[in-house]
Amino acid sequence: MITLNSYIKQLKGELQGLYNEHEASSISELFVLEILNISRTKYLIEKDDSIGKTSLHLLEEKKERLLEGEPVKYILNKAWFFDLEFYVDKSVLIPRQETEILVNYIIEEASNIKNPKILDIGTGSGCITISVKCNVLDASVFAVDISKDALRVAIKNANIHKVDVCFEQYYVLSAKNLPLDDRFDIIISNPPYVTESEKIQMHKNVLDYEPNLALFVSDDDPLLFYRYIIEKAKYSLKKGGQLWFEINENFSDQMLKLCSKNGFENNVVIKDLNKKLRFIKCKR
Repeated sequence: MITLNSYIKQLKGELQGLYNEHEASSISELFVLEILNISRTKYLIEKDDSIGKTSLHLLEEKKERLLEGEPVKYILNKAWFFDLEFYVDKSVLIPRQETEILVNYIIEEASNIKNPKILDIGTGSGCITISVKCNVLDASVFAVDISKDALRVAIKNANIHKVDVCFEQYYVLSAKNLPLDDRFDIIISNPPYVTESEKIQMHKNVLDYEPNLALFVSDDDPLLFYRYIIEKAKYSLKKGGQLWFEINENFSDQMLKLCSKNGFENNVVIKDLNKKLRFIKCKR
């Protein structure tokens, strides 16, 4: 007899070649409970009950993907961010917990502006834009991304959460100005900032499955995306408008200099939950 508890324990053991013990445990439990649509409370009550043939087939059908290193959130097409559930697939990065800090700051700032206009550059799944809009109801929010597939995911998420967001395809490294003829109170961007040489430090499930286009930048020009975004933000931000970035902690000093050089002031670097220099705020 295979019980819920024994299946999860067995899966945890199989995953420990890919993840540490804590990660393997949480991934195993999440995988089983989500696939079988069982709540945590129901699991605690029924964990020693046997798994039926149909349920076991559902688990085995998708388990190989998990054992090959595919992130569980792609298998489930589901990720949680800022207490909201988002659809995700391999077209977009899986939302990171540290980015919730950035969203929290944006919401605080936007709440002090009447009918704020906000732009998210490189929106991916739309998790930043949609989370802000869900919490700042009078905001007009806009988002751009180079990837049609990413925009498809973002639009799906906006529809799921019933929020009005204007999405457009746009390549920020192009010579063209931003496609939105407007001035913004806040511009946000979490562009590619992991250098190619840092790949060696990254987990297989990130390297093999998450879109490299949204992650990596050349060691020869690690601030490439930031330079282009800052140049465009000089013309697209209102006077006094704010520019917010998620950044590579190794380039915080260079980012401060880049912002100052381009006429931005009150530039501040903010740490994430792990005390890493992760965000920067500057004002036009």
